[in-house]
Amino acid sequence: MIRTGLKLLATLMLSAAALGAQADTYPSRPIKVVSPFPAGGATDVLTRLLAERMAKSLGQAMVVENKAGAGTSIGASFVSREKPDGYTILMATNSTLVTNRYLYKELPYDPDGFAPIGMVGIGPLVLLSSPKRPFNSTQELVAYARQHPGKLTFATFGPGTSSHLAGELFKKQAGIDILHVPFKGATQALPALISGDVDLFFDMVATGMPQADAGKVKVFGITSPTRLPSEPKVATLAEQGYPAFDMTAWFSFVAPQGTPASVLARLQGALADTLRDPEVAKRMLDMGIAPKSGTAAELEQQIRNEKPVVEQLVRQAHIVLQ
Repeated sequence: MIRTGLKLLATLMLSAAALGAQADTYPSRPIKVVSPFPAGGATDVLTRLLAERMAKSLGQAMVVENKAGAGTSIGASFVSREKPDGYTILMATNSTLVTNRYLYKELPYDPDGFAPIGMVGIGPLVLLSSPKRPFNSTQELVAYARQHPGKLTFATFGPGTSSHLAGELFKKQAGIDILHVPFKGATQALPALISGDVDLFFDMVATGMPQADAGKVKVFGITSPTRLPSEPKVATLAEQGYPAFDMTAWFSFVAPQGTPASVLARLQGALADTLRDPEVAKRMLDMGIAPKSGTAAELEQQIRNEKPVVEQLVRQAHIVLQ
């Protein structure tokens, strides 16, 4: 028994030494960054912007890999099963870490089963309409929806995403019946909106506003309580008769649970440096995303604050997904 115990102790000491050595040399090879949305969408663009700048701080390449679908569950599930060594991390949204837990009866990952790296940023969405529809304002849209219950459709990034919740909140506050049509991201939803296959879409500013500026879609409002400095002409939905309307998307980086604290510290430092970079901050603001601190504490607080709000909305809207 004593000999067995000594062997176990020796094994544990060697493992600890190996982890310490790994942390001292981290990173020694490229880091995979999983984006749970398709390439080309706002989340993907943001992920690539941050990864490129973080790579400079870390002295290693950061390679973005897209694993889209199921309201970010596919990407989240993949990362949750990866080795906790800091060489695979996830761009996690509010869907990943908060909303999905209330939407799905079963999830292929544990929303609480990640090690937080840090909060990245928060951005509102814009309410867009197909140019082929007869309404030209939020008021006309609501009137049309009330006259034609169940006829209008709204596209989203996928079930449980901020785009989906924004649509459900709009239905509730406007007292209208519109049908949810989920896509895997904006790169699929926007073409469907432009062609008239769907009627409405709550999209991120970075992908939605260029289409509105080009006259390919109509823009009716923004989902934050105040107007965006980068889009001052776009009125908030709160200004248009829905004073309690506040729905934003937020972004963060997380790693598999069990990632060594020293490795997380390296990633957190690189993220904080990146978010302090004036050029990165400017590009994020141009995308309609306000940079945050990059700290794990801020991310954990964001999750705590949002859980009861989202849980109530999901229950009130009776959203249940398989």
